[in-house]
Amino acid sequence: MNIAGQNEACLRLPENLTVRAIIPVREDMLTFIDAHETATIELADEVQVDISFIQIIEAARVYASTAGKQITLAQPASGALLETLRRSGFLEGMSDDDAKFWLHQGKIQ
Repeated sequence: MNIAGQNEACLRLPENLTVRAIIPVREDMLTFIDAHETATIELADEVQVDISFIQIIEAARVYASTAGKQITLAQPASGALLETLRRSGFLEGMSDDDAKFWLHQGKIQ
Protein backbone atom coordinates (compact mmCIF):
# COMPACT_ATOMS: atom_id res chain seq x y z
CA MET A 1 0.00 0.00 0.00
CA ASN A 2 1.14 3.50 -0.81
CA ILE A 3 -0.65 6.68 0.25
CA ALA A 4 -0.17 9.75 -1.93
CA GLY A 5 0.25 13.24 -0.48
CA GLN A 6 -2.42 14.72 1.81
CA ASN A 7 -4.00 16.83 -0.95
CA GLU A 8 -4.27 13.96 -3.40
CA ALA A 9 -6.04 11.50 -1.05
CA CYS A 10 -5.18 8.53 -3.25
CA LEU A 11 -4.66 5.05 -1.83
CA ARG A 12 -2.63 2.79 -4.11
CA LEU A 13 -3.45 -0.83 -3.43
CA PRO A 14 -1.09 -3.78 -3.94
CA GLU A 15 -1.32 -6.16 -6.91
CA ASN A 16 -2.75 -9.06 -4.89
CA LEU A 17 -6.35 -8.30 -3.91
CA THR A 18 -7.50 -11.85 -3.30
CA VAL A 19 -8.90 -13.58 -0.24
CA ARG A 20 -5.43 -14.58 0.98
CA ALA A 21 -4.26 -10.95 1.13
CA ILE A 22 -7.45 -8.97 1.69
CA ILE A 23 -7.38 -8.42 5.49
CA PRO A 24 -4.54 -5.85 5.50
CA VAL A 25 -6.10 -4.17 2.45
CA ARG A 26 -9.37 -3.83 4.37
CA GLU A 27 -7.58 -2.27 7.33
CA ASP A 28 -5.65 0.16 5.10
CA MET A 29 -8.84 1.20 3.31
CA LEU A 30 -10.74 1.87 6.53
CA THR A 31 -7.88 3.92 7.95
CA PHE A 32 -7.64 5.87 4.70
CA ILE A 33 -11.38 6.56 4.52
CA ASP A 34 -11.36 7.73 8.14
CA ALA A 35 -8.58 10.21 7.34
CA HIS A 36 -10.13 11.76 4.19
CA GLU A 37 -13.48 13.21 3.16
CA THR A 38 -12.96 12.02 -0.41
CA ALA A 39 -10.78 9.01 -1.10
CA THR A 40 -9.57 7.72 -4.44
CA ILE A 41 -8.56 4.07 -4.74
CA GLU A 42 -5.90 3.25 -7.32
CA LEU A 43 -5.30 -0.30 -8.52
CA ALA A 44 -2.12 -1.72 -10.00
CA ASP A 45 -2.11 -2.35 -13.76
CA GLU A 46 -1.58 -6.09 -13.25
CA VAL A 47 -3.97 -6.47 -10.32
CA GLN A 48 -5.19 -9.90 -9.19
CA VAL A 49 -8.71 -9.76 -7.79
CA ASP A 50 -11.43 -12.08 -6.64
CA ILE A 51 -14.90 -11.60 -5.17
CA SER A 52 -13.44 -10.78 -1.74
CA PHE A 53 -12.07 -7.49 -3.08
CA ILE A 54 -15.41 -6.55 -4.59
CA GLN A 55 -17.11 -7.30 -1.27
CA ILE A 56 -14.57 -5.16 0.61
CA ILE A 57 -15.04 -2.26 -1.82
CA GLU A 58 -18.83 -2.47 -1.60
CA ALA A 59 -18.63 -2.49 2.21
CA ALA A 60 -16.22 0.46 2.09
CA ARG A 61 -18.66 2.40 -0.09
CA VAL A 62 -21.43 1.87 2.47
CA TYR A 63 -19.08 2.73 5.35
CA ALA A 64 -17.93 5.94 3.62
CA SER A 65 -21.48 6.94 2.74
CA THR A 66 -22.73 6.53 6.31
CA ALA A 67 -19.83 8.73 7.46
CA GLY A 68 -20.68 11.43 4.90
CA LYS A 69 -17.61 10.58 2.82
CA GLN A 70 -17.03 9.39 -0.72
CA ILE A 71 -14.70 6.91 -2.36
CA THR A 72 -13.96 6.57 -6.05
CA LEU A 73 -11.79 4.42 -8.26
CA ALA A 74 -8.95 6.26 -10.00
CA GLN A 75 -9.69 4.36 -13.22
CA PRO A 76 -12.77 2.48 -14.44
CA ALA A 77 -12.75 -1.26 -13.88
CA SER A 78 -10.85 -3.12 -16.59
CA GLY A 79 -8.92 -6.33 -17.07
CA ALA A 80 -9.12 -8.77 -14.15
CA LEU A 81 -11.39 -6.50 -12.10
CA LEU A 82 -13.92 -6.08 -14.90
CA GLU A 83 -13.87 -9.82 -15.58
CA THR A 84 -14.45 -10.56 -11.87
CA LEU A 85 -17.37 -8.12 -11.82
CA ARG A 86 -18.79 -9.86 -14.88
CA ARG A 87 -18.29 -13.42 -13.55
CA SER A 88 -19.81 -12.57 -10.18
CA GLY A 89 -22.94 -10.99 -11.71
CA PHE A 90 -22.28 -7.41 -10.58
CA LEU A 91 -22.70 -6.02 -14.10
CA GLU A 92 -26.23 -7.41 -14.45
CA GLY A 93 -28.82 -4.90 -13.33
CA MET A 94 -26.17 -2.49 -12.06
CA SER A 95 -27.58 0.78 -10.72
CA ASP A 96 -26.49 4.12 -12.15
CA ASP A 97 -24.50 4.81 -8.97
CA ASP A 98 -22.73 1.46 -9.25
CA ALA A 99 -22.01 2.02 -12.96
CA LYS A 100 -20.59 5.44 -12.15
CA PHE A 101 -18.38 4.00 -9.40
CA TRP A 102 -17.12 0.82 -11.13
CA LEU A 103 -17.22 1.84 -14.80
CA HIS A 104 -17.14 5.67 -14.63
CA GLN A 105 -20.31 5.88 -16.69
CA GLY A 106 -23.96 6.68 -16.05
CA LYS A 107 -25.48 3.61 -17.61
CA ILE A 108 -24.19 0.25 -18.77
CA GLN A 109 -23.89 0.16 -22.52
